[in-house]
Amino acid sequence: MTRIILVRHGQSEANLARRWAAGATDAKLTALGEKQAQLLADHLTAHEQIDAVYASPLSRATDTVRPTAERLGLSVIPEEGLREIYGGIWEDQPISLLRTDPRTKPDFDIWDNDLAKCRCTEGESVAEVYCRAVAAVLRLAAENDGKTLLLGSHWTPVVSILTHVNFGDVSHIQEIFPPYNASISILRYENGSLTVETQNFIDHLGELVTPPIKNDKTKG
Repeated sequence: MTRIILVRHGQSEANLARRWAAGATDAKLTALGEKQAQLLADHLTAHEQIDAVYASPLSRATDTVRPTAERLGLSVIPEEGLREIYGGIWEDQPISLLRTDPRTKPDFDIWDNDLAKCRCTEGESVAEVYCRAVAAVLRLAAENDGKTLLLGSHWTPVVSILTHVNFGDVSHIQEIFPPYNASISILRYENGSLTVETQNFIDHLGELVTPPIKNDKTKG
């Protein structure tokens, strides 16, 4: 049995500015996001025995799990499968603009209302992220049998993985509650399948919780 501790990154500069920083935009953590990363490390080092740490190569994901890795004497291993969705021409644009620009509005309306069928304009589709993120977690789990892994990732991959665990099909992705910044979901991998132990845990953040904005799906 492998345990997977899946974490969405802490608050990023793009989250704060409500810009679409996705798979090709390296938005850094805010000062608050850095504090969330330290609180994450406090919690995980007190309650978990972690054997390896993987993260999306984007700094906001890597820097969220790095404090935990450093306290444990581990390095953060880059994992492309955990990278955020590639947003095409949505990258680093204000979310308010994406909802009104004629070039992006039709596709962004699908993002808001039928997420499973969305493709970012000139970018990656949600279904493609679902497939690569789930494949990455299953591969890492199989390669690390008997260990506990910490994975640092982003909104779309985390939602995709939780959709797979809860429903087994990308068509249900709109039903997953959006993950908070620096939230923890713990999965168990046995006999080729994943089950949920904990989902969207945020007690470790205390007063530094930054919940998703309703109907915004702020990227990161």
